[in-house]
Amino acid sequence: MPAPARAQVNIKLQFGARLGPEVGVFAYAPERWGDWHTSYRKWTPVTLYDVNGHYYRTSVAGARPVLVYSYQGQYFFPPQDHAWIGFDKRYNYQHQPTPTDYGRVRPYEAPVRVDPRLGAEIGVDAYAADRAGDWHTAWRRWTPVTVYEVNGHYYPNSVAGARAVQIYRYQNEYFMPPHEQAWVGFDKRFNYQRKPTEADYGRVRPRP
Repeated sequence: MPAPARAQVNIKLQFGARLGPEVGVFAYAPERWGDWHTSYRKWTPVTLYDVNGHYYRTSVAGARPVLVYSYQGQYFFPPQDHAWIGFDKRYNYQHQPTPTDYGRVRPYEAPVRVDPRLGAEIGVDAYAADRAGDWHTAWRRWTPVTVYEVNGHYYPNSVAGARAVQIYRYQNEYFMPPHEQAWVGFDKRFNYQRKPTEADYGRVRPRP
């Protein structure tokens, strides 16, 4: 079975570290990717890098390599069957996922059709003072940006039914404004009629 999890390391990164976009990784689902005994040759082993519980294509100091599979543009963990161990000779089992990896991965979800006019999805993080600075003094460096929310995802363009949400951009990263009452009305550039809802704040995660 998967190797025991090693101690997790909290990797400190400078703002704007070149990790690239986070890679969404699913649990293996035979109804999506086929029975592994016969379908595994169609899958491509790909090395991703675990940084504070998130997966990226780029490695940084302290990142842990994790070998996953890729098929038709989606990434997923290998099967957890004991018989899979050693079965795929292309796979480097020294980098197989740990129980911690399997515990955090999300189950496969059928893709939802997205209007291409929305543009590429924007990754939005929670505000973090250690990355963006204390908002009382750093807010002038941030740029208010309006994105459009559809089914819990954010995009640069509007279509019918999309909800406008104003957030901030700094050094090519996007994040929610501070979640403090004192911030409301503080930044005169910000359109508070489009401020994030509690649902917006609840769905974003801190950037590692």
